[in-house]
Amino acid sequence: MDKMEYPKGIVYIGLFFGVLVLSMSCGSDDNQAVAEMTSVEEGRSLQLENLYDTQIEPLQEEHIALTENLIEVAKAFKEMPTTTSLANLKNSWSQAFMFWEQGEIYNIGVIRNSFVHAQIHEWPVNVQAIEGNIAGAAVIDEAYIASLGVLSKGYGAMEYLLFHTSEKGILSEMSSDENATNRLDYLVSLAENLNTNAKNLQELWKATASSFKTRLESGVNGSQNLAVNAVIAELETIKLRKLEQVINAPDSPELGLEAFFSETSREAILVNLEALKETYTGNFEGEGFGMEDYLVDVLDRSDLNDLILAKFDEAIALFGDTESSLKKLTKNDPEKIEVLRDAVTEIIALLKNDYSSAANIVVTFNDNDGD
Repeated sequence: MDKMEYPKGIVYIGLFFGVLVLSMSCGSDDNQAVAEMTSVEEGRSLQLENLYDTQIEPLQEEHIALTENLIEVAKAFKEMPTTTSLANLKNSWSQAFMFWEQGEIYNIGVIRNSFVHAQIHEWPVNVQAIEGNIAGAAVIDEAYIASLGVLSKGYGAMEYLLFHTSEKGILSEMSSDENATNRLDYLVSLAENLNTNAKNLQELWKATASSFKTRLESGVNGSQNLAVNAVIAELETIKLRKLEQVINAPDSPELGLEAFFSETSREAILVNLEALKETYTGNFEGEGFGMEDYLVDVLDRSDLNDLILAKFDEAIALFGDTESSLKKLTKNDPEKIEVLRDAVTEIIALLKNDYSSAANIVVTFNDNDGD
């Protein structure tokens, strides 16, 4: 059979339409990809709503509940100081304190200006002042505790009273010591003041929730900028206060370790890091929109996101796999604390430089004053 031939014109026209259809198809895919990208404003809104609704707001309710339980357990111990009631109180304190370590990240804007976080937890506590208060003639109740400086109250002061000596010594101080009644009153009043400040913190957040979720502008006053800076500031606090202070002054670990008396400084930092990673991913109650999603869905920087997640995972694994307390490491293996510090530093570098540059974040943390 003879091969069929077509006029050149028809061939050219066919090729033209073929190329046109292919071009339109590719263009359609490109437009679809662009349409699927999240806008800057929408990304900020999703991030802030998720952060407040699924993390900050629920944290307040749970923290209040834990401090209410702390009051009840402290009162039970005051009524009958025994080995069992002391163990129950230590456990209740630990639960509330470790839960607080999740929420201390969010010291933002109006909250920061109120100094309520310092009323709840500041360290190292002033042991001499606490003992002087207990030995004094003043009536010790919550109003008295509220009038004191932050280094004489909060979780740190309660930790000192419960853990600063042996179990036998604590029970002796709380039952047969000449200031036993005052010491017990101080303990219960500390728990009551923690509950009051937990409620105050909740009210402050309720008052600022709407503006927090709707301030979508760039710059230092934008809520996204505040939230990212809060994450950076917490990481810097871990590095500079919770680790480097004891590296630089290993002979005085009581001044450099956050939870020196209970020997739970490492566990507290691990809680910090896990909460920081959740804040980054936004995955508080399942999948949520966080800093990670803003980086990937808005800025198209999955490469940087992979690096940040890897560094978070490395640091969390290092702290989780470390069996000794930081107090013991200061004597037995101080180099290990430097390794832990360096792991946190690597996260800081990526967030403070690469992430902030990509997301147009103004970093306000000052290394010199910790603010």
